[in-house]
Amino acid sequence: MKSFSGLFKKDLLTSRFWFLTWVLLMLFAITASVVFARYTDEPMVLFGAFATILLFHILFCPLMMISQLRLEGKTQLWLYNPNKGAVLLLSKLASAAVYQMASQAILFMFGLVVRGVLESLSDSLFSVWDMMIVNIAVFFGSVLFSTWVMFLWTIYETLRKYPAIKKIRWLIPLLIYYAYGLIEGLFIKSGLFQAAQEFWSFSIKTNFKFHYQNSEWTVAFSKIDLPGVLLVYYAVLGVCLFYFSGKILDRRVEV
Repeated sequence: MKSFSGLFKKDLLTSRFWFLTWVLLMLFAITASVVFARYTDEPMVLFGAFATILLFHILFCPLMMISQLRLEGKTQLWLYNPNKGAVLLLSKLASAAVYQMASQAILFMFGLVVRGVLESLSDSLFSVWDMMIVNIAVFFGSVLFSTWVMFLWTIYETLRKYPAIKKIRWLIPLLIYYAYGLIEGLFIKSGLFQAAQEFWSFSIKTNFKFHYQNSEWTVAFSKIDLPGVLLVYYAVLGVCLFYFSGKILDRRVEV
């Protein structure tokens, strides 16, 4: 536990500049949207800014993981680290997740302000609960993408020991991800996926459409059904990707 705590603190310190840069850019975007909304008298600009920034948060954890893993790949310091690969990766994932939660907490407060502004402009406004669920979905989606980054990076680094494919080894992780995408696409189009949707799903008001009428913008929200079984599948997928990443890293680094 002490070793993980030390690694976790190290990764927090290593990533703090990245996090501060992200937050400053986000605050700048929020401020710019507020100024532009007041200047043009178009409050819908605030919602557009909120939705766009929230969407970009899906990339937060993966980008932070790439930054941390590239640093480890350059220094190779964890070649001499006695901890298991899973522990080394978990500390990086945990630090990225903590920073993402902090960033999304700031954005959530902005979302509350946006919701207050939109109350007079929309007949079917999303609830605070809807906004919270979407934030949670974005957070876990970002973490899932991070496990993909871990898995593909460990494969890429493992292939370093084969000089014959050193210059083209980046193709192998891409082909693996592409093959998985094809298989998943076939599954989504299958009747099994449709049956899974009907078995367990829940509604959330996240679908929205802008309307321009009488020289002003309005927005209408509607519910969509999220398949609960698919969420469980992605959770299991993330755990499996993390597990195999740790195992691959153990074999390469010999920790």
